[in-house]
Amino acid sequence: MIPYQTSKEIEKAIVFLVQAITSSGNNPKPVILHSILVGLSLAKSNYPLHVIQAGFLHDTVEDSETNIDTVKERFGEQVATLVSACTYDHSIKNKSEQYKSAMNRAAKIGKDALIVMAADLIQNEPYYNQEDFTQYPWDKIAYFIEITEPILKDEPIWRGLEIVKQKIYGTSSK
Repeated sequence: MIPYQTSKEIEKAIVFLVQAITSSGNNPKPVILHSILVGLSLAKSNYPLHVIQAGFLHDTVEDSETNIDTVKERFGEQVATLVSACTYDHSIKNKSEQYKSAMNRAAKIGKDALIVMAADLIQNEPYYNQEDFTQYPWDKIAYFIEITEPILKDEPIWRGLEIVKQKIYGTSSK
């Protein structure tokens, strides 16, 4: 069970997420639901509050007009650092280089950033087999697993990555 004060802080992140995406969201995917699933998966695994909040907020800078300074003002340096680490740099035009840059940046920030990114990748898995996707998401997951296994293999989140990994290598067209 989540303590009352932690619940209030989680709700604060959810409200911020919903306001940011509904007022200026620019992603056709169901970003609000996705972000809620990311945050809840982190809460269910008993990660610290700043990791959970970053899970809820991880797409707000990337997919709305929200900036990292606003995240920092509302949620503090720790959360803002994790959100920033998980935000793709759209000035990098090559998609593969874009995700590698974000993943390497998250690795430099540390385990908490990688945990948030792992939860994001796991929760995106249902979209990877949609007709408009290519080999790209599978390559992205494989790269992430490769660079994070030594760091995350003993974390609760790793089981979810293992399931996605089995789907990658268990699908003959991938």
